[in-house]
Amino acid sequence: MMMLPLDVYRSKRMGLPDLLPYAAVIEDGIVLNKDGSLMAGWFYRGKDLATVTVRERDFGAQLVNAALARLGSEWMIHVDAVRVPAVDYPDASRSAFPDPVTRLMDEARRKLFSSGQHYETVYALVVTFLPEKLVYNKAADLMLDSGDVAGRNKGENRARLMEKTVALFRAAVMDLEDRLSAVLVMTRLRGTDVVLESGETQVRDGLLTYLHYALTGETHPVALPAVPMYLDAVIGGHEFSTGVVPQLDDKLIKVIGIDGFPQESYQGILAALDQLPIPYRWSTRFIFQDPMDAQAGLKNYRRKWQQQVRGFYDQLFRTSKGTVNQDAIEMVRDADTALAEASSGLVAYGYYTGVVVLMHEDAEWLDEMARQIKRAINNLGFVARVEGVNAVEAWLGSLPGMALPNLRRPMLHTLHLAHLLPLSAVWAGRDVAPCPFYPPNSPALLHAVTDGSTPFRLNLHVGDVGHTLVLGPTGTGKSTLLALLAAQVRRYPGVTVFAFDKGRSMEALTRAVGGQHFDIAGEQTGSSLCFAPLANLDRPGELGWAEDWIGTLMALQGVVLRPNQRVELSRALGVVRDGSSSRTLTALEIALQDRDMKEALHPYTISGPMGSLLDAEEDRLSLSNWGCFEIEDLMNRHDRIRLPVLLYLFHVLELQQKGQPGFLFLDEAWLMLGHEVFRAKIREWLKVLRKANWAVVLATQSISDAANSGILDVLSESCPTKILLANRDAASDENAPLYKLMGCNEAEIRVIANMTPKRQYLVKGEGSRRIELGMDALTLSFVGVSSKTDLAKIRELSDNYGDQWYLFWLKERGINV
Repeated sequence: MMMLPLDVYRSKRMGLPDLLPYAAVIEDGIVLNKDGSLMAGWFYRGKDLATVTVRERDFGAQLVNAALARLGSEWMIHVDAVRVPAVDYPDASRSAFPDPVTRLMDEARRKLFSSGQHYETVYALVVTFLPEKLVYNKAADLMLDSGDVAGRNKGENRARLMEKTVALFRAAVMDLEDRLSAVLVMTRLRGTDVVLESGETQVRDGLLTYLHYALTGETHPVALPAVPMYLDAVIGGHEFSTGVVPQLDDKLIKVIGIDGFPQESYQGILAALDQLPIPYRWSTRFIFQDPMDAQAGLKNYRRKWQQQVRGFYDQLFRTSKGTVNQDAIEMVRDADTALAEASSGLVAYGYYTGVVVLMHEDAEWLDEMARQIKRAINNLGFVARVEGVNAVEAWLGSLPGMALPNLRRPMLHTLHLAHLLPLSAVWAGRDVAPCPFYPPNSPALLHAVTDGSTPFRLNLHVGDVGHTLVLGPTGTGKSTLLALLAAQVRRYPGVTVFAFDKGRSMEALTRAVGGQHFDIAGEQTGSSLCFAPLANLDRPGELGWAEDWIGTLMALQGVVLRPNQRVELSRALGVVRDGSSSRTLTALEIALQDRDMKEALHPYTISGPMGSLLDAEEDRLSLSNWGCFEIEDLMNRHDRIRLPVLLYLFHVLELQQKGQPGFLFLDEAWLMLGHEVFRAKIREWLKVLRKANWAVVLATQSISDAANSGILDVLSESCPTKILLANRDAASDENAPLYKLMGCNEAEIRVIANMTPKRQYLVKGEGSRRIELGMDALTLSFVGVSSKTDLAKIRELSDNYGDQWYLFWLKERGINV
């Protein structure tokens, strides 16, 4: 039988898997490499540099230095800042806008935020541990079992050594995570169980997924093999061509090396790279050295510079006639300082390698982006170069777990490393609403604009708490912000919106969405709204509420009910409930037998001065899923009238809370914070409405109103999200302490003082970021109009064209839809 020459088909040339170090997943979140080293990784996020103080930056760098300085020659880290395209504006199918106007507004915002390129940064840290005892052992040797007794004993010893090594690594990784968590939000890269459509369970390994991304630039998940071995082939099954411009599959690779350093460093010195609208992977590798090894290397540096202090002739003949090299003297002093630092143990020294990796199919695009990144790095005081002959080695050295390729000799200590690492992060918000009561994968409430090319996704909720405090002087865009938020919450299914407005800033939007606009006690627009608070006495709980409410009315008239009078009130309310043909305050006055109580109630009956608001035969307040109450005229009235009306309205709103998502907007809340009864109601809402899936959004024009309200602690604790408006006097001696009471630091106060009114806002929640709402003409036509002329025109169009009035209004403003 003729044998085929199989050697022809068996190439002995190295492939990409041969260049990779990865061998096996030995436990969840830990990868064993071919040289016996172990790897673990995290995704992490730091604070936003734009809103932290210099003191906080320096302290964070010191904490990172303290965590890293404990690592020795057995350790190496790879830190990646990966600039990736931001998640697109949510598709229309993910939102449930129930009316055409808010759908039009959202579509306009989709076009606005889809017109440019937006990027955000993902941060990863991978640590590699190679104990000295395993330096000469290969991963395969650790897993082989010999047949003879000596071989078996040797295998058992290696197995025990490996178990101890893994236990040591596991403990060290946990300790490192605990220490870094004081500065960074750490998420360990582990396996996640995913149920497939077939019903089978698949483990998608986070660490393998990231290693695959670092290699290929592809973001798809990687499933953990049933036998998690030969990871080099699992990850590295790609075509790879070397050369001046390496190529992986159809992607060309460019590497920009960071070589020269500025004279001084500070935390976040390379943070400008976070603003670039370019997809890249910025890799920082640091190979740690033990103090003794570091001192030996530093002594070599010192000796070389010491030899350059004087010329060759002076050294040969031991004279001092020649000139002295002052630069060499300075370098010797620097080396002495470094030796002292290395021996102190406060810092650890090691070898730093920094590169930026670009991958793309288009060679011209790659060259242009490489030039932009090189220019950006050079502008920061560094020296950058585009790798040529060294490109393959530089790329390999950027891969987690790779220690030998592209080793750079200059030594840095860990405090300098902390300055160079990407420890800050532009807070971009969550792209999915964090509220657990909303449908899964619900989009963020609002997309906004922030610095650079990073988008911002605004969510009022932090977990299940959506209470929000909006603070800022009058005329800085507060009412427009509230109206836009109210429009955008309509994207969530079944949401209910109630708003207490002042100045009719929400009237246009309310009419546009088909909501109900109530002008309470208004005279200019001929309001005829009248309430019947006792109309539902037969419903559960209404009798008890009515007793308390009538008691408040009488107290406002100077009659504080005694126990016997409360009994009389309860009896009279029972008569009205069971026997009266009309459940009105007039009927209650007739049923009361106490003269003082009758006199106290009389002003609120139809024959009294305030009966036109509270003594109707039937209640004309019928609420839908959107109700706006204009209360400017009401709030100008005396407490004797505004208190009863508002307390009744609050009660009606509470009856509408049936578990559906809801938002209660209180514009110009300073009017309410100034009264004890309203303060008590706001305190109650902030504590109980969260459980009913409702969020309270309070807006006030003066931060001092919140500070002097007596419930500042409740406002600050119960409102995890705060939106602060521009205030050029924010840093004044009078205002700065008030902002600090709201949790602002000096950097945030400076941001507030320098913001542009009606355009920029500072959002404080899970992070802190200055944003712009990015509103187009269509959106402003409904959320930014409140002048008497505009509202009169809107009412005229509404009367003439019914539900289609908004089309004619947009046409009036030159907008075609």
